[in-house]
Amino acid sequence: MKLLKVLLYIVLGVGGLVAVMGLFARKKYYIERSITIKAPREVVLEQLRFFKNFEKWSPWHNLDPHMATTMEGTDGEPGAVYRWEGKGNVGKGWQQLQSASSDSVVMIVHLLDPWESTSHSKFAVEGHDSTTTVKWNFDMHIGFPWNGLAMFTDIQRGVGKDYERGLGNLKKRCEHIVNPTYNGFKVAESDAPDQYFVGLRDTLAFAQLGTFVGPNHAQLSKTLDSLQRKTIGPWSVLTWVWDEKAKQTDLAVAFPVEEDKKATPLSPYNWFNIPASKALTIDFYGPYDSIGNAHKAMDLYMIEKKWRLVPPSIESYITDPAQEPDTLKWLTKVIYRVVPAVDSI
Repeated sequence: MKLLKVLLYIVLGVGGLVAVMGLFARKKYYIERSITIKAPREVVLEQLRFFKNFEKWSPWHNLDPHMATTMEGTDGEPGAVYRWEGKGNVGKGWQQLQSASSDSVVMIVHLLDPWESTSHSKFAVEGHDSTTTVKWNFDMHIGFPWNGLAMFTDIQRGVGKDYERGLGNLKKRCEHIVNPTYNGFKVAESDAPDQYFVGLRDTLAFAQLGTFVGPNHAQLSKTLDSLQRKTIGPWSVLTWVWDEKAKQTDLAVAFPVEEDKKATPLSPYNWFNIPASKALTIDFYGPYDSIGNAHKAMDLYMIEKKWRLVPPSIESYITDPAQEPDTLKWLTKVIYRVVPAVDSI
């Protein structure tokens, strides 16, 4: 019983201390951070004024994957409200768009948990051609008695770090919108015509690739020359299956050729027809053992744009290594023929 009394006195003492400190502690804090973004002002404002976009760069949105959010009113118009409720540092509250112009976006932020307060937030925007500077400031109000507890924390540093992270996310998103890259690569879309290849196809273990691709590419080239069969592009590898788990692939070493319906089969080689479709292309510069990075970029692009690969993928080897010793200058075109993904139709 004595221990409980001691604990009670401690709690009351701490509570009293916090309350007394709250009488004298400051209730207002001003936080401001800025960043320069290589994107037009219109692109940046689009991300700032719409709550649907705020979720994509907010420094707090990913802190709680189960955070509940709702929007009210017309998004992007004054009066629109964004409500959130999450755990930990996310807390609970709402913010309302007060105004939006060509040089500023103003919000009112009402926090309900872990304490209740009403503050104002503003984005000041300055644009110069393709570069935009954003200043994000927060007139933060912490009511009694929570302002007493705030004396034990570095509000400027703590909240400021969140703002820096959010502005960093905003910069990445806006610059990706105007100059999109995927895993460091640019992806070009085009409408590709029918294409014909002649080559040798087989199912192989990854360990067999070296002994299959090089020799068969050389032999196919000699065979086509002897038959005076004209190629219309560099040699390529067509891949139908690339199974990382089984360490196995189904591919062909081939050359693009003009269609010739009268041509006889070139045993043991086969004809491959790739129908006209939308094509995605990446110009990959570097050694062949790093080309997987370009394929990962294609995966990211197809997910975002809702495309689906129609096998085979194509690697077209533009640079002749015998003529260019610098592997960083080797150009390989990675080409995916694609159609809309099922869930996007």
